[in-house]
Amino acid sequence: MSRYILFLLLSSTLFVPWQLFANPTKQLESAFATSLVLTDGDSITLGYGNFDPNKFISPHHSQANEVDSLGLRNQLSLYAIPYDWALAKPIWGYQTKLLAQVSYLHQERSIRTFADTVPDLNSETMQSAKLGISFEKPISSKWFYQGSLNSHYMHYQNDYAYLSEQSEQLLKPLIEGIYNNVQSNALVLNPSVALIYRLPRDWGYYEYKLNFNYYYGWALSQPQQLNSVNPESWQTQNGIKATFNMFKFYDFQQSFYVKAQRVDLGADSKEPLGTDHFYEYGFGVLWDVTKWTDWFENFGIGININNGSNLDGGSIVFYFNEL
Repeated sequence: MSRYILFLLLSSTLFVPWQLFANPTKQLESAFATSLVLTDGDSITLGYGNFDPNKFISPHHSQANEVDSLGLRNQLSLYAIPYDWALAKPIWGYQTKLLAQVSYLHQERSIRTFADTVPDLNSETMQSAKLGISFEKPISSKWFYQGSLNSHYMHYQNDYAYLSEQSEQLLKPLIEGIYNNVQSNALVLNPSVALIYRLPRDWGYYEYKLNFNYYYGWALSQPQQLNSVNPESWQTQNGIKATFNMFKFYDFQQSFYVKAQRVDLGADSKEPLGTDHFYEYGFGVLWDVTKWTDWFENFGIGININNGSNLDGGSIVFYFNEL
């Protein structure tokens, strides 16, 4: 499983504006569900230096949608530190790993509800911690199947500042404590299954992976005005990764790395990302450090491109335990 240490300035429609949902319960469910997609490094990879790749591919391409996407990418801050521990002994014949991750998501944006007024300021934060376990067993010399079960504890907070007289008098009585200035905690369970093909070669390495994740959760606390909050989402990842050996520097093996995948989405995460599927492409350089440390296997730097969602665009990314 890919692992990233991310220290990013990005954007997204992680937190859906209250104007899109007449049902505040659905808005809260979508915030939880979409944050799970964004903090899963196997689904969406975001990084520094956001750019529009169409400027390099087709300079005369229409830039209207890309400008909006890049504006969104620059609104969100994401910090995620994942790690896993491989157990020395198999359990019932399965290679077993313990999984952990902490993450922090923050989006801040101005919202102008009334013309010719000072825009209001909306700030939203999602903090989460994940614990899980994964099992893997070979089907043949190159095919493997994998299953995992993760639990996510999540805390959502919205802070909304009414900065105009119209907002304070007309808007606040309608949405205060329902859409805005609310907090909620949730527990989400996340089973997943995967089919993996691995082909190590003298020239490098090739991997194909088909992975299905399902998420379902329960709000442990929520605004009193809301009905039962149960975030639900699913995603299927269908992708390939490959490395091509370049040269060795002392004990560091340097490789050129490429990846491509399609991600299909369902339930509460579709609306915020503006699609039911999107594509991710990436390339970069990896350095193998297994001869230097047991804490991680490789690190690197590269370019990642998202196509087909509200997060369209490219960015510079840092890799950590990428293969």
